[in-house]
Amino acid sequence: MSNTMSTRVSGRMSSRGWAIALGIGAIVLAAVLLVVYLDRYRARVGGANTPTPVLVAKQVIKKGTPGSIITGQVMYEATQLAKKEVEVGAIDDPQLLTGRVAATNIFPGQQLTTADFVAGGTDSSVVSQIVGTQRALSIAIDNVHGSLSQVQAGDFVDIYTAVTGEVCLFRPNVKVLTIPTTTGPSGTGNLVLQVDTKDAADFAWAADNTQFTFVLRPVAGAKPTAPRCSDLGSLTQAGR
Repeated sequence: MSNTMSTRVSGRMSSRGWAIALGIGAIVLAAVLLVVYLDRYRARVGGANTPTPVLVAKQVIKKGTPGSIITGQVMYEATQLAKKEVEVGAIDDPQLLTGRVAATNIFPGQQLTTADFVAGGTDSSVVSQIVGTQRALSIAIDNVHGSLSQVQAGDFVDIYTAVTGEVCLFRPNVKVLTIPTTTGPSGTGNLVLQVDTKDAADFAWAADNTQFTFVLRPVAGAKPTAPRCSDLGSLTQAGR
């Protein structure tokens, strides 16, 4: 009888020991899982707050503005935002704007994203070469109103006109934006010049009523052009 009771007591003690061990094991496992969760949570939260570089508009960028104008006039500012605040496709390198134009109006404080731009607007386009008070003026060139000679797009020229029997310097250092893509035997076509808005009317009148002569300037180191006129009398005197 005593042996049976001893066996029962021993069995109960053994079962209780296993229960305690299992309980401790469960507590340890829960603690481990909690530590792992907290580590992953901290890593996730830390990653979401990681400073990330982005470009943000500092002024209104109108639809159609070429990337070359945006970068040339620095219409953006480089900043850093928490990763969780960075929009999808956010641009962090100004070079990514090359060859693109704004597809929509972009407002101050707005992040620049790839969705805001479309391909187009290369640096050779007319609109990418004028800013502020500059204008692109298209004038007809033919054997009456001027000669293209060796002028190429991107050249700077001094323009002379013939008025009342004199040939005078009309404007110095004028940039040629484009030349005709096709020309006839006389070199006819439309030439686009970069002019200031205050000179646009003078250019338009002179283009219609006088003959332009284009004189190429040096690529670098050009000196100021003398503002002088010449006629038959001055040519005769110069030959003496």
